[in-house]
Formats: sequence, structure tokens, C-alpha cells
Amino acid sequence: MIRLDCTTISIVIVCETCGVWHAFAFDKLDAWTRAADHEKRAHPGDTQAQDALSELKRKMRHAV
Repeated sequence: MIRLDCTTISIVIVCETCGVWHAFAFDKLDAWTRAADHEKRAHPGDTQAQDALSELKRKMRHAV
């Protein structure tokens, strides 16, 4: 499972599944993109981050 630790200016992405991988982003789109890329590489079959990225993109399209 991947979680985002968000502040008003940044996001730390943490993979709780492997307990080692983490990354940094300035917005949720970038954060979920990085998380989905990690998930595809390191945890094939898991889709939590990919699903969250798809949902965020869907919401962004509707917000325009």
C-alpha cells in the first residue's frame, strides 16, 4: 500500500508494502504518477496507486 504524506507545499510518497521506497513531489498528480510507476515496477498485480491516479485524472477532467 502506498500513502501520501501531504503538507501545504510538498508530498512525501511512502510504499508501506516494501518499506524501503519513498519519493517526493509538489502536487498530487506527480505523486500518484510516481507511486503508480513504482507499483508497476516493484509490485506487479497491485493497483492501488494506479487506481488513485486514474481517479485523480478523472476528477481533473471534470473540474475544467
